Amino acid sequence: MTSVRLILLATLCLVFSVSANAQQKKPFQGDWEWIVYARSRKEFPPAYRRAPIKSVPVASLYLKPFQRGNKLTGDYSSSANYLAKLEDGEVDALIQGRSATLELTSGFGGNVTVKLSLSGKLLHWKIVKSDDGVAYFPDDVVLHRVRPRKRINFEDQ
Repeated sequence: MTSVRLILLATLCLVFSVSANAQQKKPFQGDWEWIVYARSRKEFPPAYRRAPIKSVPVASLYLKPFQRGNKLTGDYSSSANYLAKLEDGEVDALIQGRSATLELTSGFGGNVTVKLSLSGKLLHWKIVKSDDGVAYFPDDVVLHRVRPRKRINFEDQ
């Protein structure tokens, strides 16, 4: 029985080691989020006054990049003004060291250049350039890694 436990323990150590090593090789990859909620329902627009506070963000940013070598691809979504303004699109950038530069086009006609920088377990998002168009992205925020979101298939409901 003891040898079975040792084999199981060695296997678990190997699995966790491989998982941690893979994450170090692809530090940008994963699900990243920044989100701000109201402190009370009184801050909500009238349509949301009865909603739970954690169901309607004041503003949010969600980033799901995939890393292959020094190439970064994936998706993003952003919301502002209690979900009144929504942005979403695709990420396509090159990684240089611990940072990457994204060129994003807003659904509202604006263009922004965003610098992503890794710092430990956090991802810094900073708009370094924007044109005169309208865009609803946060200017300078820090994202943290989250568990992957489950996709909802509305056709099955």
